[in-house]
Amino acid sequence: MTFVVSPSVVVNALPEPLTHARIGYDNLVPSATVTATSAEAIWPVDSVQRENTFERWQPTSGNASITIDNGTSKLATYIGLAAHTLGTAESTITIAHSADNSTFTTIDTISPSDNSAIMVLFANTPARYFKVTLAGSTAPQIGVIYLGVAMAMERAIYSGHTPVTLGRMTEKRPTKSESGQFLGTSTIRRGLQTSFSWTNLKADWYRQYFDPFVKSARTKPFFIAWRPAKFPNEIGYCWSTNDITPSNAGGLDYMSVSMTVEGYADE
Repeated sequence: MTFVVSPSVVVNALPEPLTHARIGYDNLVPSATVTATSAEAIWPVDSVQRENTFERWQPTSGNASITIDNGTSKLATYIGLAAHTLGTAESTITIAHSADNSTFTTIDTISPSDNSAIMVLFANTPARYFKVTLAGSTAPQIGVIYLGVAMAMERAIYSGHTPVTLGRMTEKRPTKSESGQFLGTSTIRRGLQTSFSWTNLKADWYRQYFDPFVKSARTKPFFIAWRPAKFPNEIGYCWSTNDITPSNAGGLDYMSVSMTVEGYADE
């Protein structure tokens, strides 16, 4: 997985440090106008505006760009990319923003080492245009792009958590001979799975910040980095497997909440 914190990063309007999880569910891309310098006919650029991981955008060469036009200036603090082949294609990615679609200011430049989910955090940036520029010798594919304001969790996650990148889920069908000899295994399905739990969330904070995420997660995936400052490579593009329901934690007006998720696996 890849997690990048731009040198100019700030922690939004919320004071939580980067030892607390960041969740990227706010997404400007579906309602924006998205264009690319090129696209293969069967891999159109509007694929990145949908949350599914089987539709992809693929340019006609390794040097290409994709521009997100929000129509008006919109605030963003993260960008997420998933279901891509940027690591395999050995692409270099430059993320930039602009007010006029002419003069762009670079946010960050990264070179992914694999095809895992990417989440880039950056300083509060209001802009109409955001651009992802690719440089390389091979045309990669990108299936999902999110852009918006990342939610900073009020509390950190401590013991008992399985990082999503280590929670591999494989459905297999073993093959055996008539005499019971092992002949091999066929993989039916693979992915990632884990759970997240938070305790002692202030009830007002939960209702203002976390509950909008809960409503979104009923139907849409999200990017999550559980402890980015210490484990920057453990990021998932995930979806909840059931409804997320909090519980009151005694008489001090705190809440606890947990969620079980599955995630996209690149291998």
